[in-house]
Amino acid sequence: MRSLIKLEMRKMNIGSMVLTFLCINAGIIGIFLLFGLDKDARAEFLMNYESVFMLMEIFIVAAFVIYASVLLSHMIIEEFRDKTISVLFMYPVNRKKLLVAKVLIVSMVTFISVILSNIIVFGSFAFFNSNFHYISDPITVDMLTERAIRTLLIAISSAGMSLIPLFFGMRKYSVPATITSSILIIAVIFSSIDSSTNLYSFITIPISLGIVGFLIAYLVITKAVKADF
Repeated sequence: MRSLIKLEMRKMNIGSMVLTFLCINAGIIGIFLLFGLDKDARAEFLMNYESVFMLMEIFIVAAFVIYASVLLSHMIIEEFRDKTISVLFMYPVNRKKLLVAKVLIVSMVTFISVILSNIIVFGSFAFFNSNFHYISDPITVDMLTERAIRTLLIAISSAGMSLIPLFFGMRKYSVPATITSSILIIAVIFSSIDSSTNLYSFITIPISLGIVGFLIAYLVITKAVKADF
């Protein structure tokens, strides 16, 4: 399995992925800076660390779940649509292992991206906050510990949730369906229940979606390996 993952990674444009990662983080940091420039936005979105953490979570998870759908489209959907996957299936390699390797790469990229982005974005916010004093209250060790635990859970659940679009994309091998479904999923789970709460605020929701995502990936792969070309 490790060899298959390495082979798939060699086919990917790592430079482009790193650039995308940096651009996403730069964009999120830029949004926080814009909020800091506007008095009303600062009062609404940067009033305390809890609201900042929630905004970070929304932007980071949304960005990388949608990006994961792009990776799924390129690595799996397009290969089935163009039937280039049949060439890979001719190799003396277990079909299921080959597809699992592709799915694992997408999940790992999402997991690592969410973890690193939380560190980068919050580190940047803390730096700017020390200079511009958006939030006057000090951040505590307990707060950071609680956030670290939630970030880990969110990263794991995002790794699973990023695979849900695979179900929609594999129905007709449609790239637009894959990406659109990821956008719709994000829109639903981050829709506001009230002014300060959304579905993703409850940790059971992302955990459940993560489990659903991994289950969907298993079922899709099981069906896909039986496809005839």
